[in-house]
Amino acid sequence: MSKITLFLSTLFLIFSLTACSSKTQTDVVDSGSKDVSDLLRTLIQKEKEINELNQKLENCSNSKSKKI
Repeated sequence: MSKITLFLSTLFLIFSLTACSSKTQTDVVDSGSKDVSDLLRTLIQKEKEINELNQKLENCSNSKSKKI
């Protein structure tokens, strides 16, 4: 009887640890995806800011050339 109890306890422990490691691995993958999404969002925002500054610079350059 004690061998069966030990066997069942061991199986329960193995399945519990497997479930924990799978959950942790899934969380890490999700975290990586979230980080990439945040970086892409930031990159797009910075690209828009750069385009706006380039447009202002071009407008300024055009207005100076018209005055000359």
